[in-house]
Amino acid sequence: MGIYSHLTTAQLQAKRDTFLSALEARLTLPTMASGEGRSVQFAQAPADLERQLRAVNEELARRAGGATRGPIYLA
Repeated sequence: MGIYSHLTTAQLQAKRDTFLSALEARLTLPTMASGEGRSVQFAQAPADLERQLRAVNEELARRAGGATRGPIYLA
């Protein structure tokens, strides 16, 4: 069971779209702003968004009957 297994498929698809737009915004919007002698730079760390997006995609694949990746055990 994944972290998003409690959501419906429609909710998962909406969450995936939200994460995709947030990731695109983080990667394409300006990361620095300045005005009146002050400036601020925003951190651009998309790793957390990518991890959440991967979890949503894995749950959607599991529901569609796709192969889920798990640990490999060697005997």
